[in-house]
Amino acid sequence: MIEWIVIGIIVLFVLLVVYYYNSLMGLNNQAQADWKLIEPLLQQRLDTIPNLIEVAKRVMKQEKDLFIGISRAREEALKAIGMAGKIKANQKVGALLGNLYARAEAYPEMKSNQNMQVVMEQISGIEDKIKYGRQTYQYTVQQYINMTTMVPGSFFAPIFGFEADKWPYFEADKAAQKAPDVANLLKD
Repeated sequence: MIEWIVIGIIVLFVLLVVYYYNSLMGLNNQAQADWKLIEPLLQQRLDTIPNLIEVAKRVMKQEKDLFIGISRAREEALKAIGMAGKIKANQKVGALLGNLYARAEAYPEMKSNQNMQVVMEQISGIEDKIKYGRQTYQYTVQQYINMTTMVPGSFFAPIFGFEADKWPYFEADKAAQKAPDVANLLKD
């Protein structure tokens, strides 16, 4: 009788270990897959930015500082190493593109420019895909973090080599947290 209880406890423990290992590995693999869906979109956005800048430059001659900032942020994003570096660099690009969109509202001739509309629609479509991909990725990362930090998963995660901070979050760029001064943008 006692042997069966001991065997039952051992079997239960083995099943628990297998469950947590498979759960952690599944979330790890899902986070990696989610990132693999976002990464090409970030590259596509970076590849489209030069077209956007060229078209916008023709109309917005006095916005040279913004174009330089976007170009520099793009170069930083292209050179970024590692997932955390790429996330941070692309957050800066996103914030500057948001600034460009806000400033573009002050230029009626830009809104009527067919080339500008096409390029902005391309980037807008890419941004939507990135947004959806980020939401999926963030959700998976949150599940992974919960599994690695909450009991009993927190006991198993270190044994299997899973670290809670392996997958970085996308966070809003500091510049994006401040609303643009629209009144100043619309001054002639």
